[in-house]
Amino acid sequence: MTDSNDKILNIKFTCDIEDDGLLVVDIIAKTTSLSKSLIKKIMANGSVFQTFKRNRKHVRKARTTAKAGDLLECYYDPNINLDGIFEFNLLFETKNYGIYHKPAGAMTEGNNYGDKTSLIRHAEKLKRDVYLVNRLDREIEGLVLVAYNSRTQNFMQEMWREGVIKKYQAIVLGHLEGRGYFDKKINNKFTKTIFTCVDSKDNRSYMEIEAVTERKYQIRKHFADNGNPIIGDPIYGEYNKNNNGLMLISYSLEFKDPHDQKHIKIELP
Repeated sequence: MTDSNDKILNIKFTCDIEDDGLLVVDIIAKTTSLSKSLIKKIMANGSVFQTFKRNRKHVRKARTTAKAGDLLECYYDPNINLDGIFEFNLLFETKNYGIYHKPAGAMTEGNNYGDKTSLIRHAEKLKRDVYLVNRLDREIEGLVLVAYNSRTQNFMQEMWREGVIKKYQAIVLGHLEGRGYFDKKINNKFTKTIFTCVDSKDNRSYMEIEAVTERKYQIRKHFADNGNPIIGDPIYGEYNKNNNGLMLISYSLEFKDPHDQKHIKIELP
């Protein structure tokens, strides 16, 4: 059997008496068509879970055994590169939080299909405890604020709603000149996106954007609904495909440190 499988797997089952004491790798191998070598990669990727007495945890080590009654979950997506490597640069840090540069294509945090290449997993290897303050879609490059304790996370998430200036840059399809804003509701919730066109040519407009509110897909949806989808957006708009991916980047965060009130402004080049 090879290490290839072209189908997305999403399995969940309870171990029987005959599984008691067996390696999780062996149990999954006899339950699926996956090879043991591929299963080990999936485990290292954070895509296998074991639940015992309501305690759900990742199974990352190949020598982990199971007990009868354990709930095992295995998730595999052939579109995820299990050998992928991303570089997450730490741009600014205090003892309470850090600001990281997430590249396009990398997840902010993991999901059932893995967390090995996520920013949060990278930060966990550097710090004892990490707590996300904001998230970026996989396709978006940019700045992510990570707290190092729950108290700071609470402070910063409250501050994030009104006390942080969040700026983006984007290239959109068509001509959208001048300065303006969108305030169309998303899922019946108020949203506001301010934009300024800094250049326009070849049926593309280069935008400076401030996200006053932050809803899921807010910026992408606002521009698409206006007839100016962001170039390379795989979800919204037509005729905007781009070999270099989504042309949207979160490049600037500005706020007052909730601990000492110092002015913090971090920008990508």
